[in-house]
Amino acid sequence: MIMSSITYISSDDLMLECSKLKVINERAFVVHQLISAYKLNLMMKEVSPRLATESELRFNLWKFATTIAGGTITAVESIYSGAQIAINWCGGWHHAQRDNAEGFCYVNDICIGIQKMRERFQRVLYIDLDTHHGNGVENAFAHTKRTFTLSFHQYESGFFPNSGSATECGQGHGRGYAANFPYKSGVRGNMFVEYFNRVSKLIFQTYKPDACVVQCGGDAIVGDPLGNTNLVPRDFGKCIDTVLQWTVPTIFLGGGGYNAPNTARYWTYLTSIICKTVICDDIPDDGNEYFLLYGPGYELDIPVKEINDSNTVEAFESNYKTIKENLIKYEVCDV
Repeated sequence: MIMSSITYISSDDLMLECSKLKVINERAFVVHQLISAYKLNLMMKEVSPRLATESELRFNLWKFATTIAGGTITAVESIYSGAQIAINWCGGWHHAQRDNAEGFCYVNDICIGIQKMRERFQRVLYIDLDTHHGNGVENAFAHTKRTFTLSFHQYESGFFPNSGSATECGQGHGRGYAANFPYKSGVRGNMFVEYFNRVSKLIFQTYKPDACVVQCGGDAIVGDPLGNTNLVPRDFGKCIDTVLQWTVPTIFLGGGGYNAPNTARYWTYLTSIICKTVICDDIPDDGNEYFLLYGPGYELDIPVKEINDSNTVEAFESNYKTIKENLIKYEVCDV
């Protein structure tokens, strides 16, 4: 049964453009094939993205940028057309700045999408779950109260992009309308989920957003070559459950993720959570040309590796208190 309230942004052209980046070569196809193998695509309204126009991008870009940005713009337009949720796993390029590319990101589709959302929604909450700080999005909206940015990410010396401390909270007129929750290597699910729920609920109740955008970077999953966590898809599933309980129009985007099979497992699992359906742990092999990538176990579940956890309850509690104090200090409210 198709759920008309959920839009799934996908097309061969979109996946081909994503595959032009060698660091994520064919990842988009791997993700789509696994979602299709579980027949989750049949539960959503599948929409092909249009290209972003030159005026929407403000400057000329090549096909890669227009296709990527167009995917997220199409997700926003599906919300305008009545969808409650839109998914674009090919989006989520959060590092690109206004005047330069950064961190594999050549266009910041998130910022373009949020700008378009603000044509209809007064307040937009952006949540970044990628293991790298969502610096491009935070910088873009640092001076405004109409977008609140919240990023959970690894923050240690030498870890890209070397920003996102708990004290960073926006600038000028937008001071207080950004929050950062840094963690160290080896973070585990129980503590991460607990503090995600505490922080996100606090911000949601204070800011009262009209819509949300959630970036779900796959590099936050255990086993990613550019990340270093003990987090698994089920941990983030609990976080997404919290967001879904808010019942505001929400767009879910991809992002980093440099272990293609694990990223496909992650986003497929999140898709099942969003579709409110239970899928089996055994990965279907029917029509899935990437099936062998999931060996030797061929299971959706990803086992936790015993990476040393450098985080403490004291540090997480300090992050929470800093964020809460900033909300009070800068009188954050539903502007």
